Amino acid sequence: MIKEFRNFINRGNVVELGVAFVMGASFKSLVDVFTKRLVEPVIGLLINMPNLDNLGLFGDVDPTSGLRAGSMGAFLAEVINYTIIAFVMFLVIKAYNHFEDLVVDEESESVASESKEVVLLKEIRDGINNLQK
Repeated sequence: MIKEFRNFINRGNVVELGVAFVMGASFKSLVDVFTKRLVEPVIGLLINMPNLDNLGLFGDVDPTSGLRAGSMGAFLAEVINYTIIAFVMFLVIKAYNHFEDLVVDEESESVASESKEVVLLKEIRDGINNLQK
């Protein structure tokens, strides 16, 4: 069972997923700082408020923190974060798909330029290799 688990972990997908998770968490913190330190102050200048947390406050005041229970501004800041992250992910996926299309096109061009005999010989070679495994 331990060997099976080790083989599972050593597969590329699990390691890549772990790296993607760590990079995603780091990217989220970067976007949080971008929103809090750059976007919110600019919006605050437009609406004459220092930050979005004080926008649209509602609910009872918490005695320990002194803050109201709800804030539409905090929600707006999270919507901005989500939009930025979603847009960047869209760009990443779009670039990945474009790159994948280029690779597929190059492979199809190389196969199309080979003669029928070469293609047939490669298929025979691959079949023999698969039998030997």
